[in-house]
Amino acid sequence: ARQTYKNNLKTLNYYRSEYKDENLNYRMAVLRFQSDNNLLVDGVAGKEFQTVMKERVQHGKRSAYRDYVDTPPSAQHWIAVNKSKRTLTLYWNKTAIKKYPIALGKTNFITPAGKFKIKLKVINPAWSGAGFAKPVKGGDKKNPLGYRWLGLTIGKKDQYGIHGNNNPYSIGRNVSRGCIRMFNSDVEELYSYVKTGTPVWIGSDKVLRKWGVHQNSK
Repeated sequence: ARQTYKNNLKTLNYYRSEYKDENLNYRMAVLRFQSDNNLLVDGVAGKEFQTVMKERVQHGKRSAYRDYVDTPPSAQHWIAVNKSKRTLTLYWNKTAIKKYPIALGKTNFITPAGKFKIKLKVINPAWSGAGFAKPVKGGDKKNPLGYRWLGLTIGKKDQYGIHGNNNPYSIGRNVSRGCIRMFNSDVEELYSYVKTGTPVWIGSDKVLRKWGVHQNSK
């Protein structure tokens, strides 16, 4: 079955040879397929994945995003982070233009929910060590923030942001200390789209619906 899914993911242009590790490339393709189809992003080719995959293969192409937005916070770019599904969606006004799989905060470091903005953008951010490890300079492969940092207006300190990572297997899990973690290639792309002041809405699927953001899987 895995080989079939791999071939299907290649046909639908989800599979990229970004790493030497083929297991990681396969997992990334599954995660990207899940986020594009508003499924739970966990890297597992489960029942829902299989059903939607079958449907997509029959159509022979990627589907249009099944999102609709009642009243967007911007007529231009803005971001919605779905904590239930572990997806980050980039919108232009009412239209979803790109979806990304993410990692979120673990149980004792929950990613805050609310309506925020991007307050600063940094290329090759240095990592402070967060009070428990040695600091790592910007641009280093071992830097847990990866190569981009989009700081958010949460709290007084520059504590929370959207950033890259040095552990791509962590994407699709709740493992961070509250930040929103992305694949390095994805966050570099996102970074090029957004500017400071871009609205970022973070919430569960239920909360996003209350705010008028509907991310449907079927």
